[in-house]
Amino acid sequence: MADHAFADLVGDEQVFFTEYFNKKPMLRKNAVPGDPRDILSLRKLDQLVNLEVIRPPYIKVNLKGNGVPEQGYSRNVVVQGQTITDVVDPEKIYELFRAGATVTWCSLNQIDPGMREFTRLITEKMAVRTDTVAFLTPAGKKGYPPHHDPVDLFIVQLEGTKHWKLWNPPTPRLGDNAQYTLEGLGEPEIEVSLQPGDVLYLPYGTPHAATAEDKASLHLSIMMRPRMWRDLLRETFEEVLTAEVFTAYPHIGEWREADAEAVFKDKIQELVARLESVDAAAELDRLADTGRHLDGSSKGTTFQNIADTDDIGPDTRLRRGGVDLTFGDDEGGRTQLVVKGHKIAVPTPIAETLAALGPDAEIEASHVFPGVDALRSAKAAQGLTRLGVFELSKAG
Repeated sequence: MADHAFADLVGDEQVFFTEYFNKKPMLRKNAVPGDPRDILSLRKLDQLVNLEVIRPPYIKVNLKGNGVPEQGYSRNVVVQGQTITDVVDPEKIYELFRAGATVTWCSLNQIDPGMREFTRLITEKMAVRTDTVAFLTPAGKKGYPPHHDPVDLFIVQLEGTKHWKLWNPPTPRLGDNAQYTLEGLGEPEIEVSLQPGDVLYLPYGTPHAATAEDKASLHLSIMMRPRMWRDLLRETFEEVLTAEVFTAYPHIGEWREADAEAVFKDKIQELVARLESVDAAAELDRLADTGRHLDGSSKGTTFQNIADTDDIGPDTRLRRGGVDLTFGDDEGGRTQLVVKGHKIAVPTPIAETLAALGPDAEIEASHVFPGVDALRSAKAAQGLTRLGVFELSKAG
């Protein structure tokens, strides 16, 4: 997949967040650089649907405005002697598509690495739960009736064209899903035929309707689940409540403790005091970080990193990792360390080296274990790297 940036979707970020975000829909023509099919294509969907591992609800089918029951496009398959139920049947999906059904691929970021990477562009910037849904609609067919969704949306047209009508979000903003009639909505704010590479932004609650034109249409809907102030405050509230002062177990039933009311008031005052003492800037940073690491957006290279440790030699440059270490006392030339909850005993010279290294400090593997030959030191460094104490330096 070609490299993409958040700015490809929104253009000038300051203008987007000032004039459009959470206010009104936005259209950007020719926004996606290169071939939009590099993001996702009909050919890639053919490959996915034929994997024989896709199951509902990752695929949903809508025909003439009604959902098709899952039994209408699934079957059982046998894998290593075990029967797997409700696996999507490619031929049934194709038959429904030929009959005019819209095929919806839900949470593609959970099953396709390319989609996961593309979705992370938005997750990183917006700090919210983000899911990518692909809509495949036959030529000339309507997808869904006019409706709004309780999520912000980026629409990215990939193949074919689709005619869109968008209306400004109602006031007051409605949170749940809802359907409309075209007559009741009046004149749209935006009416456009989306071409491959075009992008729309829809704030949550934006009424919209879309119809495929003369070719089958494939577009992405990247769904951002809003985190309202009530959601953020709830997370902060729950974090504050993890304090030990709130973990006692009172009895408040029929034989209520004599001082229960007074203690309850004390706990409320304690809670208020702790909430008032929260560092707002630091807490918002924490909340943003949790938003970037919700389900569906994680990224890792652990298998590759573990394999790379096999090649650590004396000249390999290592960087101190982010793992917290707890150092015990020197007992007979060995010091106990606690790493990720695991206790290990290392030669004291290694413990002294680790204690002297600051965050992200770099060191050659041959210097991790002072006083021994370079190969033995590299071997010790290799073991510590597998535990996450060190990481391979990007420069080395």
